[in-house]
Formats: sequence, C-alpha cells, structure tokens
Amino acid sequence: MVEEFLKGAQKEKATSEHILLSELSIQPCRGCFTCWAVTPSICAIKDDMQSIDLSQADVILYASPLYRDNITGILKNFLDRSIYTANPLMGSDQNGEAVHPQKRKKPAKLIVVANCGFPGLSHFEILKFLFQRIARNSTTEIIGEIYRDEGPLLQSQTPEHQDIIQRYYELLQKAGSEIVTQGKILKETQQKLKEPLIPYEEYMQRHNAMFTSRHIN
Repeated sequence: MVEEFLKGAQKEKATSEHILLSELSIQPCRGCFTCWAVTPSICAIKDDMQSIDLSQADVILYASPLYRDNITGILKNFLDRSIYTANPLMGSDQNGEAVHPQKRKKPAKLIVVANCGFPGLSHFEILKFLFQRIARNSTTEIIGEIYRDEGPLLQSQTPEHQDIIQRYYELLQKAGSEIVTQGKILKETQQKLKEPLIPYEEYMQRHNAMFTSRHIN
C-alpha cells in the first residue's frame, strides 16, 4: 500500500524515503528522560533509532498492519523513542489541555495508512484515535488517512481478484498524487478507498474455508 501511495507522490516530483522499521533494531523506551535532562535530543539507547532523521520532513506517513486493534510493537517503540522531538517543558493547547511544545516551529504533517484482516472499518477505531492524539501532542494535523479492511486480499493470487487489486493500487497512487498537489486526499478518492474490495460475507466465507481446509479451529 505504501509503495503504491509513494508512486503517486513521486509522479508529482515529491521526494520520499521509505523506512522499514521491521528491518531495524529499535528497543523500547526506558523512560529515563536522558534525552531531555542529560544529553538533550540524544537517546541513551544505542541502536538503529540513531539512523532515522525526520527533522526535515514536511510530511510523515505512518503505516502499520493492525495487531490486536492497534499498531505494531516496533512502531510503538519508534513513537515512544521519538519523545526527544518535544520540549520537556509543559504548556497548554488551545483547549487548555497540557502538552509538550514541539522543538520544530513547523512540525511535519501526518498521514496514516493501515490494513487489517477483518472486514469492516470499525476495527481501526483505536488506531485512529491514537493518531489523533499523536497529532495533537505534536501540534500538527493529519492530512490523510487510508484504512484497508480485507487486507489479505491485496496478496491474493486468485485471478478474479487481480483487477480488483489493480484498481485499488491505482486509487492509492491517486491519493499520493493528491496529497502533493492538493495537500489532502479528495473526498471522492477517500470514499472509493473505503469501499469493500469484495462483499464482506464472501470475504468471511473464503477466510473460514481456508482455515477449515487446514484443520484449524
């Protein structure tokens, strides 16, 4: 999904870097606040986190499959370890809620992409709320959200699914292009991205048949 989205953005001359956290070693945050109180902006943990620099990014796209109603553990590690980007002092946002001001005068805007194995967009509610809070705490905004239920279909080798997959990939590319040219995903594109790939009942029947054939229950 991310690769197709980036193809659309790159067609509009946007530059991008695709960082696969699954290929990196990023330990959990220790909550020691070394990056705030001892060596400002420098984490005490020495691992692959030091190789990631998003300080010049205009937009950050966070992508994750849905694991137990939420993001993956390694993405959570990354987000926790990114606390050094905020000021340790506290202030209040426009609603009077406490917040750590960001060190950047103009924080990067956010895009969220996720997929899950269930049919139905309601399964993304916790993840959506998490990134709403992350955007608030980062004093920025989410300019695009793409949530793909029936996610395993995108890896289907079944001939009858190939046209469906291709049309969806073209929509992802269109969304990437619109983010660059419009600063958002247009409503028509957003609505098409939400549509089921196949009817939910058919999807569940196929899913159950696959696991039943493997004698898993």
